[in-house]
Amino acid sequence: MKGFARSAVVGGVSLVLAAVVSHVVRAEEDMSPYKAAVPALERAGGGKTCVECFLEKYAPAERPKAFTVSKDGAYGARWKKSLSPERVREEALASCRKKPAYNPANPCVVFFENDKLVWKE
Repeated sequence: MKGFARSAVVGGVSLVLAAVVSHVVRAEEDMSPYKAAVPALERAGGGKTCVECFLEKYAPAERPKAFTVSKDGAYGARWKKSLSPERVREEALASCRKKPAYNPANPCVVFFENDKLVWKE
């Protein structure tokens, strides 16, 4: 009986480990559209936009979500499950316009919506 308990625990641990590894792999795959968009983000934000904010805060956020930028490096993001995509977009743009780096000569534009790059050069 002890041997069975040990193998069950070992088996349980291996199942937990397999689940963790699977989650990490899925998380890395889920990040691929965001990581691929970093060069475009650097161009859209004039090389001044917070890339870490985009990857570490915006990317894992719930949907709907929007990330906005200006060529001055101002950026805004908004996400909230209970809001419409249109409202999230409007609030992200408003957030971008409130940043100290914002200059009306370089308007804020929508860069990413949910997990899709929508900005056009």
